[in-house]
Amino acid sequence: MVKLLSPQKLANQPIIGKQLFDVITSGMYDNPLMIYREYIQNAVDSIDFAYESGIMSIEAGKIKIYVDGEKREIAIEDNGTGISNDSADHILRSIGASPKEGQKFRGFRGIGRLGGLAYCDELLFETRSSASELVCQVSWNRQAFDRLSADSTVKFSLQETISRVSRVSFIQPDDETPSHFFRVRLRGVRRFHADFLMSVKAITSYLSQVAPVPYNQETFKFAGKIQSYLSVLSDYRCYNIELNGRRIYRPYVDEFQLSEHRRDSIHNIELFSFKSPDTSRLALGWFAETDFLASLPQKITMRGIRIRQGNIEVGDEHFLNEMYTEPRFAGWTIGEIHICESRLKPNARRDGFEISPNYEAFLEQAQALGRGLSKLCRKASNHRIQKEIICREIAAITGLLAGQKMFIDDAHIHQARSVLHDKIGNLERLIEKVSPSNGYRETLASIRKAHHDKISSCQTIETGGRVCLDRQKRIISGTLPVHAATCFCGSVFQ
Repeated sequence: MVKLLSPQKLANQPIIGKQLFDVITSGMYDNPLMIYREYIQNAVDSIDFAYESGIMSIEAGKIKIYVDGEKREIAIEDNGTGISNDSADHILRSIGASPKEGQKFRGFRGIGRLGGLAYCDELLFETRSSASELVCQVSWNRQAFDRLSADSTVKFSLQETISRVSRVSFIQPDDETPSHFFRVRLRGVRRFHADFLMSVKAITSYLSQVAPVPYNQETFKFAGKIQSYLSVLSDYRCYNIELNGRRIYRPYVDEFQLSEHRRDSIHNIELFSFKSPDTSRLALGWFAETDFLASLPQKITMRGIRIRQGNIEVGDEHFLNEMYTEPRFAGWTIGEIHICESRLKPNARRDGFEISPNYEAFLEQAQALGRGLSKLCRKASNHRIQKEIICREIAAITGLLAGQKMFIDDAHIHQARSVLHDKIGNLERLIEKVSPSNGYRETLASIRKAHHDKISSCQTIETGGRVCLDRQKRIISGTLPVHAATCFCGSVFQ
């Protein structure tokens, strides 16, 4: 038998207050650009649903972003299934009640769509699912919410707040209105920090790293190999995303500038996989084989091993920092790890994953990967130091070989020969430790020949008094006030 609560007990029931509305708008993201990720995430889910429903192919799916700096407006539109007139009001004014929950979609919590309201005066959703429908408009008024928030005497519930700051209307479509679509409009975009939300450059850079866009095969020769490897993942798809008419691609390129005088390149890629506790596939990934010369500068946006699920980034370039023996090595590497299907569940901010046995397995294998990459970075660093030492030794020996051919006597010639012999022997030992030799062995052979020619042409100075000062300027004998010169053993004659 159902027991009815008294009016007094009903009055004491928990209330979901209006403050929660502020949390899911202003409090959700620490980077305003993340709202683009959220709306694109919803857009690709809609395109996927259209594809799986037989409405269109994946290739026909398009996401168009328009940024109007003069009007301070942003629009993000997709040609996916859209939402029917019967469902739009319920879906677009509900919070935390997504119809995608439990299905293989990237978005499923039903809270990300309101993130844009933190940065504009009005957030407007427009959609329909067929040519026979009107266009449904759901408008959210930020200024109305600000007025409610400022009045501490008003104790509205979340439901009451939603009813006061949002409204639903239906309008007649025109001839250019798509038969099925979804469009997000941000009107009166507010300036925030460097105004990144309205910066085409900043948006392009962010989406090239985060969004499910393809590799550019014209600038990245390994694109085809990686695409083929990842194609076994059912949720790995790339989409046509345009910003003000220009298509966006992933940031990977074959060659890149580290500094004014140093360049590096991707010589090859290494493919790998992670296993879940039941030995099934957990993730597929790749990393670039470079010269690992140094940490890539911030402007090189492909730096770091990026984690992606559904081909959308989770976290950022620093996600795996603690997996390396030295966190700084995270910035030396390039690559991606793609989580298989729904093996891991991203958290609400999509900057990490919810704890699970699969996530534990992921972290263990990510740590093994980090240790392996750290060894490559350390080996490359040691190799580079060895090469610098070799170059200094070659320069020193070359300088000595270019010195004077005149010596005090045969003992002095023997001393010079001994010094050069020791230096060349040391250089040979250094070169043996370096692989590949980078032409050092050929240089060594040239030095040996120059050494032989130098010794063969040496002459002694036949005069009475003579002085030789060694490196410590120690007087050895007599005086020779004729000229000043440096011999290639390092002694100074006067």
